[in-house]
Amino acid sequence: MTRARSTADGRGADAPVPVQSSPFGSLRKALEGAVFPLSVEQLVHVARENGAPATLLTLLSSLPRKPFASLEVVEFSLLNHTPRVAPVEEPSSSS
Repeated sequence: MTRARSTADGRGADAPVPVQSSPFGSLRKALEGAVFPLSVEQLVHVARENGAPATLLTLLSSLPRKPFASLEVVEFSLLNHTPRVAPVEEPSSSS
């Protein structure tokens, strides 16, 4: 991020950018300390041990069953993967 861009949001040039500003901030935190390659099961285990939210654990467990060589490969897979989730039934609106 450039200095001009970082001051445009009012935080100032030297203010730290919050981790949550990155869509993968929580993923990076959840997989902190992981030693790759890892299977999906191992990814979920590491993320759970690091206190990852349930939604992230669900996303990770929905990834294809293959070894992941790096955090970047996990990020790419999450961006390009449609999780297998059962459809949610809409409640009837009859009153």
